[in-house]
Amino acid sequence: MSIKKSFKALSSLWLGSLMAALLAFITQVIVARILGPGEYGTLSSALSAATLIAPLAGFGIPQLWLKIFGVEGHAGRRWIPASFKFIKISSTLTIILLAAWALIAPHTTETRVILFILAFHVGHQLFIELTSSKLQLEERYQLLSLIQIIPHGLRLLTIASLYLFSPSSLSALTIAFVYAAVSIPTVIYGLLEMSRLNSESFSLKGHTLPHTTDKSPQPTLANVFFDSLPFGMAATFHLIMFQVNIILISYISGPRDAGIYNVAFAIMTAVYLTPSVIYQKFLLPKIHRWSTHDKKKFQEVYRKGNLAMILLGLLAMVCVLTLAPWAVPLLFGDKYLDAIPVLQILSICAPLRFLASSVGVTLVTQEHMKIKVYLMGIAATFNIISSIILIQYISLTGAALSTVLSDLLLLSLYYYFAQKKVFSQTRSNIADQTT
Repeated sequence: MSIKKSFKALSSLWLGSLMAALLAFITQVIVARILGPGEYGTLSSALSAATLIAPLAGFGIPQLWLKIFGVEGHAGRRWIPASFKFIKISSTLTIILLAAWALIAPHTTETRVILFILAFHVGHQLFIELTSSKLQLEERYQLLSLIQIIPHGLRLLTIASLYLFSPSSLSALTIAFVYAAVSIPTVIYGLLEMSRLNSESFSLKGHTLPHTTDKSPQPTLANVFFDSLPFGMAATFHLIMFQVNIILISYISGPRDAGIYNVAFAIMTAVYLTPSVIYQKFLLPKIHRWSTHDKKKFQEVYRKGNLAMILLGLLAMVCVLTLAPWAVPLLFGDKYLDAIPVLQILSICAPLRFLASSVGVTLVTQEHMKIKVYLMGIAATFNIISSIILIQYISLTGAALSTVLSDLLLLSLYYYFAQKKVFSQTRSNIADQTT
């Protein structure tokens, strides 16, 4: 892809993600103002639980496709039939697990009903991820941007319409129904895209001929499970790092504190948009390809990416620190003033997560993914344990401090193992090629 085309694609993805994040953020502002901290916390913790469990449906298949097609090219189609079988099984088990969690855990009746309704949101998350991977492989970035924007736009439009015409009907339960309803068109469109994945209409970019022959064996269900396992675990650990504090705060400190924390979380989610777009939606398929076929390019992208991410992350941190006392009351109202110090602590995570995106993406390539999963597991476990301890003693401040410490730990582990396992080998391969 030329520099011009790359810039156009990246701009399209960034603008699409920016618009999606803006719509999601406006929706959060409206919902938080309407419901108040207590009911908003109930909805937020239930939504976080559904989002946390969602990666178990499909368990790493979208990310596995990016790797398989990046390495094997067109021959990667041989993985599709077994992948579909695996998705059906894992999705069914995920819905059962969510229902069991709703019934067994100490929830109010309202929270249980919301969790049941949000089972539809699990399907939404699954098909968003599957469709996104397909569109990335086809480099259809404008359409990829649209499927990010439309669900958020539909949620905002529906909630705003209800607020205008029937404000008394809005509750946590009503908004959960809105999330479920918006999931339906996403699932339908995702099914259509999946039906084209194994046909001639699937136009894989970046490859002209298969890297393996047509006589390669068809992967079994067990092959798919073990190959997707690291990606599925990584997605789960990522969400534990990202969202588990909202759930823990709800159980330990109560729904009101969960609502307060979720305001700071919503703002930081918008901040993390830039590295997510660059690495997960644009560069990831290419990095899989370069790590196998262009070692020099792979190393160059790593060096330049680290510098860009640390500078952008520091800029984001300064902006959040400075604007937090003004932005929180203006957007969410005086009921959420307690979110200001939480947000300022969480702003420290910006340079850590920006740089971790650049360093960590190198560990998804070739045989290094298992290492990344172990590192994420260590950081996620640390986050859960430290959050449980700190939330009990210093409440929201403890949750924010735990997040900062966990992010610092994860970045340190990523950097150490990227240098030791990835780039020592890459430099050796480059040296061999030049001699």
